[in-house]
Amino acid sequence: MRSSEPPDAAGDSPAPMALPEGPLSMGRLVALEPALLRQLLIMGLRAGLAEPELDACCAAAAPSVGQAPEQLRARLQERGWLRWDPERQRWRTRLGAARPAAPPQG
Repeated sequence: MRSSEPPDAAGDSPAPMALPEGPLSMGRLVALEPALLRQLLIMGLRAGLAEPELDACCAAAAPSVGQAPEQLRARLQERGWLRWDPERQRWRTRLGAARPAAPPQG
C-alpha cells in the first residue's frame, strides 16, 4: 500500500493465512510459514505441549496467521495436526494421515 492510498476496509491486520489441507508431513512441516507456527508444531513433535504451553504458543503464533489463538488451535485440531495424548497428558503434533480405528478384538 502506498502512503497516498487509504487503508482498506478491513484495516491493516493480516488476512487469514491458509493452512495446507491434508495430513502433515515432515516436508510440509519444515516448509510451513510463519516460523512461530512451525515452532509450535515442532514442540508438539518432541515432548508434546502441556495446556499452558499450547495456549502460549497459539497466542504467539495466531497474529502472524491473522487468527485468534482459539481459532488457530481449532484449525490445527480439525486438520488432525494437533491431538491430545491421554497417556502423556500432553498435546502432540501428529504426522501422517489419520488411521482408522482398529476393529475390536474378541
